Amino acid sequence: MKIFKILYILIFFISVEAFGQKDKSLSSNSDEVKFSSDNIEVDEKNKIVTASGNVVIINDSRKINADKVTYNQNSDKAVAVGNVVLTEKDGSIYETDEAILTNEFKSVIAIPLFGKLVDKSNVSANKFDKNDVGESFFREGTYTACECDLKKDETPIWRLESKLIKHDPKTQTVYLKHPVMKIFSLPVYYLPYLSFPDWTIKRRSGFLTPIYGYSKRNRLHMKIPYYFAPENDPTWDMTFTSHQNGKTGHADQLNIRKEYEKTTLEANIFKGNLDTNKSNGDNVFGVNLKASSNLKSNWNMNLGGKYADQETFMRRYGFDGESKYKSYLELEKINENSLSFIEIYNIQNLDEKSSNNEPVLAPSISHHIFNSNKKYNYDIKFNAHSIYNDESYDIKRWSGSGKINKKLNFTDITLEADANIGLDLYSIQGRPSTDSNDNRYIDRISSGFSLAASNQYGFITDRTIIIIEPKIQFSSVFSSDRTDEVPNRDSAEFRLDQANLFLNNQFQGRDNIQKNDRINLGITSLAMTENLGDINFFIGQSQKVSGSQKNVIIANDDRQSHIINSIDWNPSEMYKFSWFSLYNHHNFKSDTSDFNFNGSYNGWSYSINHSSVDKDFISNDIDREELNLGLSKKFSNFKTSYSRTYDLNNDKEELISESLSLEYLGTGYMFGNCLTILFEYKSDGGIADRDLLPEDSIYLTFNFRNLGDFRYKPKAITGALSESLKN
Repeated sequence: MKIFKILYILIFFISVEAFGQKDKSLSSNSDEVKFSSDNIEVDEKNKIVTASGNVVIINDSRKINADKVTYNQNSDKAVAVGNVVLTEKDGSIYETDEAILTNEFKSVIAIPLFGKLVDKSNVSANKFDKNDVGESFFREGTYTACECDLKKDETPIWRLESKLIKHDPKTQTVYLKHPVMKIFSLPVYYLPYLSFPDWTIKRRSGFLTPIYGYSKRNRLHMKIPYYFAPENDPTWDMTFTSHQNGKTGHADQLNIRKEYEKTTLEANIFKGNLDTNKSNGDNVFGVNLKASSNLKSNWNMNLGGKYADQETFMRRYGFDGESKYKSYLELEKINENSLSFIEIYNIQNLDEKSSNNEPVLAPSISHHIFNSNKKYNYDIKFNAHSIYNDESYDIKRWSGSGKINKKLNFTDITLEADANIGLDLYSIQGRPSTDSNDNRYIDRISSGFSLAASNQYGFITDRTIIIIEPKIQFSSVFSSDRTDEVPNRDSAEFRLDQANLFLNNQFQGRDNIQKNDRINLGITSLAMTENLGDINFFIGQSQKVSGSQKNVIIANDDRQSHIINSIDWNPSEMYKFSWFSLYNHHNFKSDTSDFNFNGSYNGWSYSINHSSVDKDFISNDIDREELNLGLSKKFSNFKTSYSRTYDLNNDKEELISESLSLEYLGTGYMFGNCLTILFEYKSDGGIADRDLLPEDSIYLTFNFRNLGDFRYKPKAITGALSESLKN
């Protein structure tokens, strides 16, 4: 193998006088050219150099491999033939039968051309030329993001064909003349001209991929987004989207994003004329705002705001799925031994029957100090809280509390002691008509202590590890009796469980504090076995010695609480169990339970969840029982899933919802890693929302890599499939 610089080859074979007349095209110091070959022939008279056998030419722009290259010094033209491969500087690889290189090997003409781009997309052209300024022209060009071999006439699942594809590196833009989109060789759409930014651009103003669909409510609908990004200011951009619904009207959406050095802002504004539950052709307006900022002195701020003048149109048309809007301002400061938090919010319920429960918190200010050392742990909390229209209550509260904890470890037992004290001041400025108490100003001082003893017992063999830890605690709370005067707003939905069994005040919060003495007992066990897997088990109960238990929805006047039980058993990946239940200590009836059984085998995944709750455990005084079944399977190139939810209350079996989906995410040739197909069937039943009605629907979505997606919802198939599944 002989390796020479072109400059040195010509100096050796051609006279100095002759070479001196053409040295500007070959001896540029800024664009050094190297090549190697098995054989070199020189025609000194005509100034032609012919290299053959494994020819490799390298310059700053590209690398060229060929069987044979003929270079003419007089015309500054090189012709490469036979298995020509052009490897561009950006990593793209082009193959051709013949390539002509001029302008110091900077300009290229290839006939024909087959290329693989950096992102594994494919391109072909009957003729390709690239000039010395870097502009590329693909004449009669084809583009696809599918993995296929266009050189072997393999047909991709989709492709773009164009009379002329031009890439301009200066404007970083790709231009297409008369492009045609084809799927399975069938033309789908045609545009006179199309342009989009190339792979080097992160953002560029222009139209984004439109989305088309069909639904029973909206009929034919489309979303046409336009993206605007100012070239001279990279700190902000915006997207304007026109939502056109063939039957129900139209709406425009403006999404604006702005970034400062320490602050980010995003706003969505909706305005249009749509059919709503109020009237057809209703003028609607909505705003969704978010912001975050890093302030001075380690303060972080989060801000959000939502507003809709017509309540539920945002949910109906998929702009925002929330059933209530929360506008808020949060300030947080976290130090090594302290946490400060300030919050202001306003909640707007979209349920027209809940106007008396749209609370405004203005503000809640808290400061938490905590520390620990070898002797003890302590924390101190301060809070100022002001809330309005919380189920017609208007309350101001100022609270302060302190807690100290001490743990002693002995050989056979661990002792843990807690002591706390707190002061709460209330100003009740408004009550609902159902609350006859007229006391406006309330003070309460409270204190408490607890003493707990526990020990761990371990059993270890070659195949089994078992750890059992029983714990017993005596807890006492002292407080002036204010339960009839202070509205309980922070622990009304109280449920005793493993998390709060050993808290000094099991009710949590600051509103519900009352005098009582308790003995709490719990046993935790962990078993790790080779054959049975891991088993976590807990059982516990609280025994009231004296005092009261009032001002909560679950009113249990008995001394014994529910028996708390939880089990987690993971024998293997094939099946896993979890169970939580609160048993009535009189008849061992489960007043609330949650059972889950799930696992996976040979690509199949399944889940069964059963939950039930007695009406005494929830605020709306209705028993609930629900069963959810789920099944999914991953094939080599497919993922399918199915789920059903049943209402089992009052010995009935009513289907609430049902969904079926089939998704293709293959990497083989047929779909060429360029197409994802998602099939979804959904059936929503149960209680009808006043705006979101129960509906059977079917969706078919095609997602084209690098191009976007298309969703189709055929009305006829929806009805037929719905009837088939019901039967």
